[in-house]
Amino acid sequence: MKAAARLSLVAFTMFMLVACGGGSSASDDDDGPAVDDEAAEALGRDTDATVLDDMIETQDRARAVEGVTLGHKQDLDQALEASAGDAADTEKE
Repeated sequence: MKAAARLSLVAFTMFMLVACGGGSSASDDDDGPAVDDEAAEALGRDTDATVLDDMIETQDRARAVEGVTLGHKQDLDQALEASAGDAADTEKE
């Protein structure tokens, strides 16, 4: 009985090692990681693909439109200053 238990334990262990072992797969392309690294560097980050990519992409898009938003803010500030200056001039008269 003990021999059968040991044999089944060894068989199960071997099965798990084979199942979890690193074999060759079709996703191991030579071009894949290089392209991903270039894309990450273009976005200004040096990380690999992670489960947080959706949030990182959201931050990248926010950074991309930040300049436009700041430009609109500066235009609005100038318009407010001009409006405040016109209102002060009319009160003095």
